[in-house]
Amino acid sequence: MLSRKRLNGMVKSMADKKGTGGPNDMPGMGNTAPAPDETYTIRRFRPNDAPGVTQCVRETYGESYPGGYLYDPPQIIERNSTGRLISVVAVSDATGEIAGYGAVERYDSGTTAESGQDIVAPAHRGRSLMGRMVAFLDEEAIRVGLRRLMGHPVTSHTATQIITERQGWKICGLALGSMPDTLDFKNITGVVAQRESCLVATKFLVPPGPVIVCAPSHHRGMIERIYAEIERPAVFQAFSPISGHGEIAVSTNPSWGTGDIHVRRAGPDTPAAINKCLTDLCTKGSCAVVYLELPFDRAGADEICRTAEDIGFFFAAVGPSSVADGMDSLYLQYLNTELNLSYIQIAAPFAKQIFEYVAKERKRVGATGHYG
Repeated sequence: MLSRKRLNGMVKSMADKKGTGGPNDMPGMGNTAPAPDETYTIRRFRPNDAPGVTQCVRETYGESYPGGYLYDPPQIIERNSTGRLISVVAVSDATGEIAGYGAVERYDSGTTAESGQDIVAPAHRGRSLMGRMVAFLDEEAIRVGLRRLMGHPVTSHTATQIITERQGWKICGLALGSMPDTLDFKNITGVVAQRESCLVATKFLVPPGPVIVCAPSHHRGMIERIYAEIERPAVFQAFSPISGHGEIAVSTNPSWGTGDIHVRRAGPDTPAAINKCLTDLCTKGSCAVVYLELPFDRAGADEICRTAEDIGFFFAAVGPSSVADGMDSLYLQYLNTELNLSYIQIAAPFAKQIFEYVAKERKRVGATGHYG
């Protein structure tokens, strides 16, 4: 999801309560006996931590976490060794047990990365571990050249939303049905009732520079409000005309049931190409959700947005461009699955504004939840 490569990034998991706000107030948290009072060390991941990380994931999700490399210690080690993952752990000073885990994931050499996998084992919650891990991880991210993080707090409960808000994250969108319906928050809400929707959140690690925005006129009001919320200066400009052949890139994530269409260059042939890609993703690819990226600094965003809405795409978010580092894009979404918006829980006032806008746009374009 709205990562540098796709709009189906890592879910933010359950944190601890003290100092950050967290799920100890949630039903079912008493199912696990708390560990004895002890101290913890927060540090970078080491290869011999990998089995403990996997155990921490199982204690939180069982076997339900999608994209299963977190259940495979060698893969965790390999991704950290290549720099794709920047991982930190909270280690019990008394036992050496991995009590918490957090990571950011890089998909290229740019300055934006995906934040998530923020986990504190049930027995160790309520001890400010999440806040300490996040602060340590932010410093490590800056040290390796990252400037912006993207995250996706879930909406089947509000605990992670409260946590991310207190950690300085700002909401910039809502990705409906972005995660599989097998996700299991073991000690919180259990198995989700439908495909999990996630808010799209961003955090600038250093003050952001201004960004060029050629916004579709009918979405400009919401886009302006988003830029005010995330505190990034936006320079709104008129559109240049479409010319030449278009270029798009397509990717899928089978374990999440999502697909992505990235418009790298808009041309007169782009609407037809988007329609064909959508057909292939929903039928041959069996995607439940398809996301469409329209870079703000390229020609055609207004025209392409309107034609995409004619076939059922609707507003999702403003987020980092996959075309040019430091730039932004408009993201639309297409649902090929039933989704009941009454299950979605939203905490912050601005997030509620985005939820209401997305719901209104979904209704306006006549999205049915079924391809065709």
